Amino acid sequence: MTRQEIIDHLSGVFPPVATPFNRRGELDEGALRFNLRQYSGTGISGVVVSGSTGEAPLLTEAERLRLVEIAREVIRPPQLLIAGTGLEGTTQTIKLSREAIARGADAVLLLPPSYYKPAMQPRVLAAHFRAVADSLRRPALLYSIPQFTGYAMDPAMLGELSRHPNIVGLKESSGKLDFVSAIMSKVRKGFRVLIGSGLIFPEALKTGASGAILGQSNFEPRLCVSLYEAFRRGDSETAEKLRRRLMILIEKITVPYGIPGIKVALDLSGYRGGQPRPPLLPLNGTAQKKIASALRQARAGLDV
Repeated sequence: MTRQEIIDHLSGVFPPVATPFNRRGELDEGALRFNLRQYSGTGISGVVVSGSTGEAPLLTEAERLRLVEIAREVIRPPQLLIAGTGLEGTTQTIKLSREAIARGADAVLLLPPSYYKPAMQPRVLAAHFRAVADSLRRPALLYSIPQFTGYAMDPAMLGELSRHPNIVGLKESSGKLDFVSAIMSKVRKGFRVLIGSGLIFPEALKTGASGAILGQSNFEPRLCVSLYEAFRRGDSETAEKLRRRLMILIEKITVPYGIPGIKVALDLSGYRGGQPRPPLLPLNGTAQKKIASALRQARAGLDV
């Protein structure tokens, strides 16, 4: 795909794909291929590998690149393949990003450095992101997730970076609508903002967001896509019904149980989730039963 085609397709719903592991704790390549094939026909716009839901901090760089290679075998244009490549160092991020692109990524998702948190002032972050974007032949998206990095990126800085020719979008996962609105008021027209929190998904679309990267779309892609499509066609009644169902999944699965909960939901939904990678721990039977109940509740009478 051309650069402009990639930008044009940065809308809709993207699952941040969970990374399956086998009993030895290694990448389960067969399970990953199975899950990716299951998304065929669900209406998703593409996938993200090596994101937060994919347990990226627990993966080696070689594993991250292998995820790109496997996903590229299955995900075909116009669906996009986005790879998380943000590391602590600028040089390391450039190297990993270039490798991911060479192995088939259409775009990269750049988590900001956070270990030296007090030093991560706007001018430092801006220099980092510009250096990475300058070095790439494919578009870059920035990644705002203050609950993990420990700081919120400055909207004015994001506005300036949105004017870099190779920084084309942002994944915003704070879950704070006022912060999204502040960002939307600063970025250039055409800059793609993808929401990472289902809590504000429909509301963020009203502010101009182009889509979402939702953990719940791992195991309920059709619901998430249907919600997006209902909003796009102005069907507020259907959108509200679907939003309430999505909230059940958020409040009863992803918020209390995180990635281990998503993996259980995958297993219960005909996908292959398996165990999280340590130090994350698998859920006990009681938690699994609660997740099964939440899935039944969210899907009761649902036809999407």
